[in-house]
Amino acid sequence: MEGTNAWPVVSGDYVLGNEASPVAVLIVGRGAVDVPKDLFCIKGILKTENIGLEKVIANIVSNPRIRLLVLCGREEFGHFPGEAIHALMAHGVDEHKRIRNTRSAIPFLCDLPFEAIERFRQQVELVDIMDASPAKEIAAYDPIYEFDEEGRGRLVSTLRTLAEQPLEPFPEEAVIVRSKALTGEGGSIATQLHLASDDFITPMLRLPSDGLNTGMGMVLVSEEFGVVLEPLRGKVLTVPSVELALRLRSYLMGV
Repeated sequence: MEGTNAWPVVSGDYVLGNEASPVAVLIVGRGAVDVPKDLFCIKGILKTENIGLEKVIANIVSNPRIRLLVLCGREEFGHFPGEAIHALMAHGVDEHKRIRNTRSAIPFLCDLPFEAIERFRQQVELVDIMDASPAKEIAAYDPIYEFDEEGRGRLVSTLRTLAEQPLEPFPEEAVIVRSKALTGEGGSIATQLHLASDDFITPMLRLPSDGLNTGMGMVLVSEEFGVVLEPLRGKVLTVPSVELALRLRSYLMGV
């Protein structure tokens, strides 16, 4: 991509393959599979329907060569990121950047401009070969699993078929997304949001109901540095995305 920065533009859990390929492979959930690198441009994992999906979108719209997005793996219970992608493609987002018509818990693409979201919907076609079995609730930590031979064979066969399709790059310039929230590593982002969730929930567990004002809003200290004040505990928090933290708090507190 001449005239743009190095690609991919945001970090994530992915490997790069053939830069001329129009295919991106997205493993939904916690799966792992090796396939020939000449059959894809980028192959990554998606576990969440918010910042995780934002990173996928940011890397795809910054590379007009990518025209096909192959979904594989197993749905992640609660987050339902596979369902969220289908809903995004079919229904888009509302004025709050919430993906319409999805069961996903917190399906907000807060850190993407509307331009990038719509570009993603126009640029790629979904090819869904995900495991069709219903998503199961995770009672304990669910480790990464290797695809079985049948699942890997289905993916490789699909990629070889797609490789035979002559596809031109999307006929518009790359869209480069600049967002502090998308520069962190997945593990660090998850840790920050997990700690913030604890701070949102703790007052609900400790304070008597007549003394708990869940309608009290979070106070923004610095959007640039992701610093907010949780008023119920008087605690200053650092979060990867202020807007997403607000949505998370509202979801957890039912307001």
